[in-house]
Order: sequence, then C-alpha cells, then structure tokens
Amino acid sequence: MTQITIETIRIELLGKGHGNHAHFFLRGATMTAVLDTRSVPAAERRDYWSAGIAERFFPMRVEEFVSPSFEARLASGQLGSVAVQSIQGLAHRVARTQQMIAAADPESILLYLLTKGEILIGQDERQCLLRPGDLACQDTSTPSIFESRGGFEVLVFSVPKWFIGTRAETIVGQTAIRVGGGSRGGLTTLTAPFLANLARTALGGNLDERDGPSAAQMLLPMLSSMFEREKPSALATRPQTLLAQMQRFALDQLHDPQLGPELIAQAHYVSTRYVHKLFAQTGLGVSAWIRERRLEGAAGELRRFPESSVASIAAKWGYLHPASFSRAFREVYGYSPRDARLAA
Repeated sequence: MTQITIETIRIELLGKGHGNHAHFFLRGATMTAVLDTRSVPAAERRDYWSAGIAERFFPMRVEEFVSPSFEARLASGQLGSVAVQSIQGLAHRVARTQQMIAAADPESILLYLLTKGEILIGQDERQCLLRPGDLACQDTSTPSIFESRGGFEVLVFSVPKWFIGTRAETIVGQTAIRVGGGSRGGLTTLTAPFLANLARTALGGNLDERDGPSAAQMLLPMLSSMFEREKPSALATRPQTLLAQMQRFALDQLHDPQLGPELIAQAHYVSTRYVHKLFAQTGLGVSAWIRERRLEGAAGELRRFPESSVASIAAKWGYLHPASFSRAFREVYGYSPRDARLAA
C-alpha cells in the first residue's frame, strides 16, 4: 500500500466582521491509501476510480476529467458506525443518478470538510462552492454531483441516517448548503478543527476500537447545530441569489447560439424545470429574457457602429442567421435592423 503523509494542512477561516484569521493544523497523520490512481496506467484511471469509489461509498459515474493526468487518492478510517475518508485529487467531476441509487444506497448523510482547493457540490436543485474551512452535506439517497476544478483535499464523514435518528430528515432538507464564512462562521471556527482532529485520529488508526462509538456520538449535536437552524430569511433569499447568478451567466454567454435553459441548468447544477421556475419571477420565460437582452445589445451596436454589417452584429449577439435576427428584431421594435440604423 502507498503511504500518504499529511504533514501539515493549514486552513484559514475568515473571522466574521473582521480581517483576522483563525488557524488550525492537521499534523502528522500517516494514512494508508486504499485507492490511488497512480497505481494504474492513465487510460485505466477513470474505471479504477469509479469502481473503487462504488465499492467503498456507492455507485457513481466519473463524467469528465479536466486534466489528462488525473490523480486521486483515498484513505479510510472508522469511528464506530461512521466511516471517515480523506480524498485528495486533481480536477474531475462525478455524478450519482437515480438509477445508481436504486442499485445501492447506504442511506447516509455525507459531511464534507474541505481542507484545500475548491469543490462544488449540488443536490435537490441547490449548489454550493466550498473553500478551505467550509462544510456542507449531501444525502446518498438523492441524485447529486461533486466537482473539483483543480487540486483539492476533502474530509468526508459518512453518517448513517439510522444513527442520526429522526433529525436526519431535517438535515436532508439542508444539503448542498455551505456552512462557513458568513454562514454561522463562528460555529465553523469551532467545528472545523474538531472534525480535522477527529479525522486525523480515525485515519491514523490511533483510536481504541472501544472509543469509536463514543467519538461518533460527538458528531450528532454538531450536525444538529449546523444543519437544523437555517434561518427562514436565508432560505427565502437563496432562489433570488441563484436567479441573479443565472442572469449574470446568461449575460456573459449571449454570444453563444446554444444559450438556453439547458445550458444555464447545466452550468448551475440544477434542473431545466427549476431554471424556468426562477425566470418566471421576472415576468418573462427564459428564452424571452435572453432574446430581449440580445436585442437590446444589438440595437445599441447598430446605432454606435454604422460601419459594422447587420450580419456581423447579429452573429456577435448569438444569431447564426441574419434573417432570424431581423425577424426577431422587427417583432420587438416594429422595424428592421436596417431601418433602426438609418433612424440613428
């Protein structure tokens, strides 16, 4: 087995309301890697990682690698009924579908503590981006995604729902919501070092087997405090925040002829139906909102750049065919793009 030594992992947690930093360290944890993609040829790493994660977690699919030299390592430990994993890797994306859930489901809550890099997790039409020191959870019984866009290290606590008890249903409603920074950051500054030290002990095999169940019990009040007290006002603003993110994304992609609800949904890890639901709040459908923004931009350029052809301006704003651009322009403004330029 390959030995992985984490000599020091430093996590900076931004203090709420000031510029100070709280620091903690995960020192001297020597772990045995139960999965290491470096042990197989590059062409076999996707299947190796998928099969290994399916065996130790649940069925999942590696959808893409951003880096051709993909590397990932996993080390495991145990705290009574709670499994603890340390995952280190380069950029990749994995997904868990309803079909995979039907094939095998450990019925657990996955608690993430990110220690390096950035990861994005999504579930139930929610998504959150985690940075070092942030926490979030996922439910293994619902489709989900996990994506890293660069090198990362994350600790994962797999807590069975039966172990959590009746509180599990409440926590399930708070998945893919970041806890850290401005979201109860004071609690996180206490919780994150505790979890890191707990993981170090479990992964290093330094905990007496008789003490494991007691250590696992310590996780329960922490889960309740973090994921059962989400303020109603915060929940109410999340859809508006996501809509604003979608609109900013769409504005940046107006040049892309493929821009539409599907592309927006894919970029934000939600369903197409949810994109339509959020845009309905603007009084326009998704396509109508995109068309209106495109035509506004094109109309401005027709006036400002008389030397540019109508076809080039149409292409710049996402219209492949000048005729379809002219038709859409006339429907909205009542006259053709050429007439708009002459009037200017």
